[in-house]
Amino acid sequence: MAAKFTSESRRKLALVIGIGDYENVRKLKNPQNDAKALSSLLQRIRFTTADQQSDKTLSQLKHVLVDFEESVQSNDIVLFYFAGHGVQWEV
Repeated sequence: MAAKFTSESRRKLALVIGIGDYENVRKLKNPQNDAKALSSLLQRIRFTTADQQSDKTLSQLKHVLVDFEESVQSNDIVLFYFAGHGVQWEV
């Protein structure tokens, strides 16, 4: 028999990232504002959000993502949001 979980018994975790300042492409004006607004909204609906993740380097982002992934437990409700440039890297 499967265990039943209510939304109150599950952790709600969110990782919200806003990157607007890039080294080799044009700067974006709104990602940090979008990320901040979404984090605020998520906190009001009882999500635990990581510290504001804005304008990190690739190396720093890798650490943030690994730390977040390692914090997730099997019954968590998880949301990931990214605002910034999207680029296809490896296929």
